[in-house]
This record gives sequence, C-alpha cells and structure tokens, in this order.
Amino acid sequence: MNRERFDTWLRNIYETQDVEISCTECFDLVSNFVELEVSGENAAAKMPQLKHHLDQCQACRDEYEALRVLARWENEGGAPSLDDLRNSIR
Repeated sequence: MNRERFDTWLRNIYETQDVEISCTECFDLVSNFVELEVSGENAAAKMPQLKHHLDQCQACRDEYEALRVLARWENEGGAPSLDDLRNSIR
C-alpha cells in the first residue's frame, strides 16, 4: 500500500461518525444535493451527512461528479454530445 492510500485510509477511519448514511441512501439523495448547489445554496450545510459520505466514498463521489457535469450542461442550455459524455466518465 502506498503512503497516500494509507493516509487516506487512516483519515477515513478517523473521520468515521457514529451515524452515517449508506451508499444506497447517498445515491437516493445525491441529485437533491446537486440541485441545491446549482441553485446557489450551501448543500454541504443542508445535507452534512451526505457531504461527509461523498468525502469518504469514491463510488458515490463519482456519481456526484457526473451529476454535476450534467447539471452544468443543462444550465448552459446545451445537451452534451456523445463525446462530452464519454469524456465525463473517464
């Protein structure tokens, strides 16, 4: 295990909370989180457990990032091209 991965692992253990949401709960709520961000609200303050989960879980963070990209494209008024979609998941 390399040093960076080990440090991340230790940080995640240290930051574990007594009550956390699961990946399933996160996937159910992440679109609401993105909508709050897009509307200019402080999503992290309104949904702190979700923010905490996103900080610790790469799979959920990837889903969040993909939704953010789609929301940005939607706000810009243009549908993404197939190439844009492919590049967003790489």
